[in-house]
Amino acid sequence: MDLVFKALADDSRRELLDALRTRDGQSLSELAELVPEMTRFGVAAHLKVLESAELVTTIRVGRLKLHYLNPVPLHEVASRWLGTFSSSAAQVLIDLRNHLEDSDEREIMHESTELAPNVVYRIDIRADLNTVWKELTDTGVPRSWMWGSMIESTWTAGEGYAMSADGFALIVGTVLEIDPPRYLRMTFDPQWDDASAGEAAGELVYALETRENRSTRLTVTISGLGPASAQSAAEDTPEIYSGLKSYLETGESL
Repeated sequence: MDLVFKALADDSRRELLDALRTRDGQSLSELAELVPEMTRFGVAAHLKVLESAELVTTIRVGRLKLHYLNPVPLHEVASRWLGTFSSSAAQVLIDLRNHLEDSDEREIMHESTELAPNVVYRIDIRADLNTVWKELTDTGVPRSWMWGSMIESTWTAGEGYAMSADGFALIVGTVLEIDPPRYLRMTFDPQWDDASAGEAAGELVYALETRENRSTRLTVTISGLGPASAQSAAEDTPEIYSGLKSYLETGESL
């Protein structure tokens, strides 16, 4: 928590966070343009402080390193004194723990894609790799952590999948790449409302890895969505995967 207060104490760092709140996924060059009075090295140093406090998460897309605002530490600070009055949405975000990876972390985006992510979330789940994978891909079984929806697929590259609830299609797509139980890349075509259904499909990537304590780190990346779909995905993703974490750790969804 001391790192969070230290990071927020500087005007320039707060300005960088405001820039990411306005538009997530910016490169060092883009952020440096917002503070012309500072050198590129100075901006990079400020970003490193923000990363150390876990207020910023980074991901590589091709040769670019993009920066994403991670609100979780701020909600943790608020919950320490204001927990009684915190909204349910804040509590969901507290459950969602994004952790910074070392520079040699596995690339979660496929090398062939140049799509800038709309959504990037990392969450540690106290369950082994196979358990998390099974819950993500189990077919024909209602999932309480995702509003009772069911998913149907053979999970073969080139084959389709469909997620539905109460007989209505929510998401459809095609499996592009699969490496059980560690990696799944598929097209992501939302159908949950007319606005989203009218937009082009994006991509959804699951990357799973075993951590030191035998828990599983799940990274969810959604890319290439239109404005309506991107807004819904950004709003719903924390609740969905916090629900998955709760279900696998306690047997109860949020």
